[in-house]
Amino acid sequence: MPSDSPDRNEGDRPAREHSIVFDPHRCVGCVDCCKACPTGAIRVRDGCAVADPELCIDCGECIRWCRHGAVRAATATPADLRRFKYTVAMPSLTLYSQFGRDVEPGQVLQALRSIGFDDVYDLSAMCDMHASATDAYLSECGGPWPKISVTCSAVIRLILLRYPDMIDNLLPIETARELAAKLLRRRLVAEKGLAPGDIGIFFITPCSATLHSIHHPEGLEESYLDGAFSIAELYGPMLKALKAVRAGGSVEPRPPISARGLLWAMAGGEIAGLRDSNTITVGGVRDVVRVFDHIEEGKLQAVDFIEAYICPDGCISGPLTVEGRYAARRTVQQAVRRLGRQVGEGAVVPEEKVRAMLREHFFDLEEHLKARPVRPLGRNLQEAAECRREVERLLARLPGKDCAACGAPRCAAHAEDVVRGLAALDDCVFVRIERLQEAAASTKEDHE
Repeated sequence: MPSDSPDRNEGDRPAREHSIVFDPHRCVGCVDCCKACPTGAIRVRDGCAVADPELCIDCGECIRWCRHGAVRAATATPADLRRFKYTVAMPSLTLYSQFGRDVEPGQVLQALRSIGFDDVYDLSAMCDMHASATDAYLSECGGPWPKISVTCSAVIRLILLRYPDMIDNLLPIETARELAAKLLRRRLVAEKGLAPGDIGIFFITPCSATLHSIHHPEGLEESYLDGAFSIAELYGPMLKALKAVRAGGSVEPRPPISARGLLWAMAGGEIAGLRDSNTITVGGVRDVVRVFDHIEEGKLQAVDFIEAYICPDGCISGPLTVEGRYAARRTVQQAVRRLGRQVGEGAVVPEEKVRAMLREHFFDLEEHLKARPVRPLGRNLQEAAECRREVERLLARLPGKDCAACGAPRCAAHAEDVVRGLAALDDCVFVRIERLQEAAASTKEDHE
């Protein structure tokens, strides 16, 4: 991409393989994260959790389940802000739900700007337009069905890793945050007279999956965003800033918040903006996997669209949030009512214009999504078959309890680790006990 492109920032971005970081000083090897990981990516080795980069989808379930604060997300730093002449914060709509029902979205935006950003950008109007584009696409699409939302980055990576045959089910429309960042950078280049590389656009995120999608985007050559801060790390400074904003009484005039877009903060909000009622919302790792298994089996083809989130209640229950998800949901619902606009009325952008933009490929992904290959057990089919037979043989010796005491989430995963040379069979405590009993019995026989 040429460096003078008005749509992207070509500055040096930190190269991170994944956004999840394990702290060996806090990790106690309790295996909670290991058992919670939906792709079996985590192992406990030498008393500390580690993630296989080929299997990790950065969903943040390990952050959610860790009781010791040993897992964190590698977010942006103040030094990242100093790389740019002009910085903009683009908050996830979840941010509006974190400060109680009496705090208006406009006050949240003003407080966010006051803690160190030159400007802020509300995403709700783009979410509203994205819903209209989805509606238009579904009315013209020929399948395969059902189409699956691409809003949750962890869901995309789960499909690329575990359900490659369902890639064509993913909605081929770029996420609202990337579309908004693309338009915003164009506008700021024209208005401020700055080079694209002088503008830093940072997402305020409720989850680690979005962090990874910025540094390693799917369906894009490069993200239009420059980094992300978590809601949790900005929460304290924003509370202090909100007190000053509310004490001042007046709020800077801004474009109106879209009520239909604001609903995207929680599960069910995306389909609320669709006219097609033949839709499903599913949230939470186990339910998402169950539904995807059904799709892979050829079921649910009568459904047009599925809104899926790794987090149980959508983004308001992300692992990098502060407010409880039930209180956050109530805050969003009350904010929508206060905005005084009924969901389902005319969109921010007329339907004719959205359809024209769809035909002009404005919403399209830049690249076709590709499956994420996982290294095979063997170098060729014959070796892989032999390794698979060895795995089955080892499984017959293992207890099948899936207790994770060996450091792997399941007995099958431990057997594969042994075949790969990454673990020993007697890392399983039950195998070790069995061998000790056999050794003790043998010693007793010798003495007799």
